[in-house]
Amino acid sequence: MNNGIQVIYPRTKYSVLNQEIFSLIKKHIDTFMNLAKEAIQEGIIYTLDISHDEYSYKEYLSFVFYISSYTGGAHPEHIVSCIVYDVSQDKIVHMSDLIEERPDLLELLSKESRRILAANSNIQNISMMIDGTMPTISNFSHFVFAPTGIMIFFPEYQVAPYSSGAFKVVIPYTSILKDSI
Repeated sequence: MNNGIQVIYPRTKYSVLNQEIFSLIKKHIDTFMNLAKEAIQEGIIYTLDISHDEYSYKEYLSFVFYISSYTGGAHPEHIVSCIVYDVSQDKIVHMSDLIEERPDLLELLSKESRRILAANSNIQNISMMIDGTMPTISNFSHFVFAPTGIMIFFPEYQVAPYSSGAFKVVIPYTSILKDSI
């Protein structure tokens, strides 16, 4: 059986960031390889594709990784994973770190993302969108610092059915953040 892996990932001058990136990539390759070893559906070509986009804002360097794997079934699995790195502090930044500095941040992200998504014609199930934008860390864990604002990624099934795809919103820094970011 033939299987295919294509991985494109960045290498930076920051060892902490490189370790985080490599760990993420290795985790997805290992998971894929374990699934590909088991011939669940004969004659199916299993694939893993990983690509990324890079963003920067002030002292933050952010990467969003697009992971697509097919190991049988109706359609590929799509995963979005983000890494945010604070260059000045030499550390990875998580949503929980931002909440420590700004306790009301989740409420603000929830409110603004709902406002933006409600205007999107591909959002047809308002209840699903409301659930997927509840002010919880898990709902807002996929984020990067883009030049104009915090970009939040909502994977398939989070705010709309799979058939509608994944969504992202950019919430301008002026709308939600104090001087801390």
